[in-house]
Amino acid sequence: MDARDKIIEDLRKLVARQSEQIAKLTVRVAELELALAKATKDSSTSSKPPSSDITKPKTSRKPGRGGKPKRGGQPGHQQHLRENLPPERVDETCDYEITDEDIQRLGLKSTDEFETYQFIELPESPVFVTELRLRVYLTDDGERYVPDVGDILNKPIFGPRLLAIIGWMKSAAHCSYSTIETYMEDVLQVPVSRGYLAKICTGLIADSLDQSYQDLKDSIPQQEQLGSDETSFKNNGKKHWIWCIASAIFTVFHIAPTRSRKVLEELVGEEFAGYLNFDYFSANCSFAWNYRSEAQQTARSITTTELMP
Repeated sequence: MDARDKIIEDLRKLVARQSEQIAKLTVRVAELELALAKATKDSSTSSKPPSSDITKPKTSRKPGRGGKPKRGGQPGHQQHLRENLPPERVDETCDYEITDEDIQRLGLKSTDEFETYQFIELPESPVFVTELRLRVYLTDDGERYVPDVGDILNKPIFGPRLLAIIGWMKSAAHCSYSTIETYMEDVLQVPVSRGYLAKICTGLIADSLDQSYQDLKDSIPQQEQLGSDETSFKNNGKKHWIWCIASAIFTVFHIAPTRSRKVLEELVGEEFAGYLNFDYFSANCSFAWNYRSEAQQTARSITTTELMP
């Protein structure tokens, strides 16, 4: 073997050793990358729970934005303080004054002003119960006889303010009859059945709102812009529709047995001169084209066609 062949053989051995070393280093780099990826995972980059975080994850912030503001009012923000209830709502007043000796010692002068602080609490019993006692009399035949108190016994057992609370819970608070029943028993300590609650809500309370509801219906045609839609529901297996007529200041819901344009004729009226927004349902289009002037029909056509799917 001459010198040239020896050099070639040495180079081949060097390449083989380097190839083996590269292979080992490649495996080691892959192992280190996997270990690093596992170590850098936290609750913000994986499904790991926050309790497993070694350090608090760093949150990315947009350039130019400051840190998280402190709680409470911010610098430059107008202070808002809770106003005291008016004097007619105050049930008890406690005045605190400095004694005459301390006034003289401190060199003070009395004024007619007071700094007021109010503390609000519920009464021991949140309800006021009136019990009517009708003395029982007996006739010569042994029949029971009680004084005649007129129609007072025919009114509901709850007064106007308590009825208003029940009506508010059912409508504005969207409470179920079971929730109202629980509130009455646990908070007010007044047992009542869900059946009686349903009776007064759908009867007495609903009837008390009838005039207000009618006033809103009567004011619908005078609005400048309205929105209308309807959806179906079943009552004892019979199909009905809930119509919703919305203006800028109020919304009226109306239950009707039909989905025809007669409902729009009843609610909106033939004299309505504003804009009515609705979908391209046939009853809506029929109402628009039968009770509008030519100019209004053009505007109505634009309004309805824009809502076509």
